[in-house]
Amino acid sequence: MQIRNKVIISVVHQGQVLLAEGYDPHREFLFYIPVGGGVEFGETLEAAAKRELFEELGVTAHALQFLGFYESHFEYQGIPEHEIMFHYLCSIDDSVRDALPETGTESDGVPFKVLWFSRDELATVKQQLVPPGIYEPLQSQLQ
Repeated sequence: MQIRNKVIISVVHQGQVLLAEGYDPHREFLFYIPVGGGVEFGETLEAAAKRELFEELGVTAHALQFLGFYESHFEYQGIPEHEIMFHYLCSIDDSVRDALPETGTESDGVPFKVLWFSRDELATVKQQLVPPGIYEPLQSQLQ
């Protein structure tokens, strides 16, 4: 196994954050994670974040703010994983939000559900956030 370097991007708009919904049937665990994906060889973290935003949501040319990084050891579908996640924030305006698709799209073309959460709603899914460390930085951004 190798450590996977990954960027995650919290898209925010008017006090809400957009998160992807995932499900691990092995653990029967519903979770929420910012959009994102793997960093390719030779790619900067910011370039990877911008690429992932475009590939998954069609969002282009937005300023990103680096929020921090997280090391995560977990199992997904019964397979041990180890990731270093670099967390970015992307603030969007009304026109970008209006143009967002109803679902995100993985690199293999598979759609995934995306949901908007207010600060209070985020608190109700705190135990389902991946990685767990994103809760506090997001709460401070959604004030």
